[in-house]
Amino acid sequence: MYENYIRIYENVFPSVFCDNLIKKYESNPQQYYYQDRKSEERDWKMSFSQIHLQDHVIWENDVKYLMETTKPLIEQYKKDCKIIHQWPDKFGFEPIRMKRYEPNDKDEFQDHVDVSSWENARRFLVMFVYLDNNEAGQTTFPDMDIVSPCKKGSVLMFPPMWPWTHAGKKPINKPKYIVGSYLQYETPKELAYLAKQIVENNNIYGVNDKVRKYYKRD
Repeated sequence: MYENYIRIYENVFPSVFCDNLIKKYESNPQQYYYQDRKSEERDWKMSFSQIHLQDHVIWENDVKYLMETTKPLIEQYKKDCKIIHQWPDKFGFEPIRMKRYEPNDKDEFQDHVDVSSWENARRFLVMFVYLDNNEAGQTTFPDMDIVSPCKKGSVLMFPPMWPWTHAGKKPINKPKYIVGSYLQYETPKELAYLAKQIVENNNIYGVNDKVRKYYKRD
């Protein structure tokens, strides 16, 4: 049987925790902002609002609970997918975001992948937490004919690379709320600094020489 490395784990987070996250989101409109973009080149568009949780101190305990609860699930995922030697020795969480998709016939995230450039190539595992039941708004994998329903407290995990094209469908009768993060490879501090310089300053001159020097290669 072909291994697709997509797993759905139900009843991971308690209902009261999910409800509290939604309530807190709605109580802090000054913290969220809207993403409304499309890419003609890649033929997709996305529309939703989101909060970067770690940018605001009031989410500190929630972030800690999300990470601690997810850690044993990562081990379960490795076991279920029979991943032994392929797993990196060191990795971390990408900053956690919470998203809201409104039932406005607009909010969605069309077919895409989550590793699409050098800047996000550190990602190696996607983790979505569904915070409420919703009859629509599913996460779909069109190339694999797989659908992950919006079921409160459940977690969806899968790799973010190009074979795993997926979409966040439009909700219909009520908003869809999810929390998302990625596991990512740990980057040496020196290379992380260089990456930051490239992204912030669009300056690639001399970077190759510095990288070679770091790795002590000719």
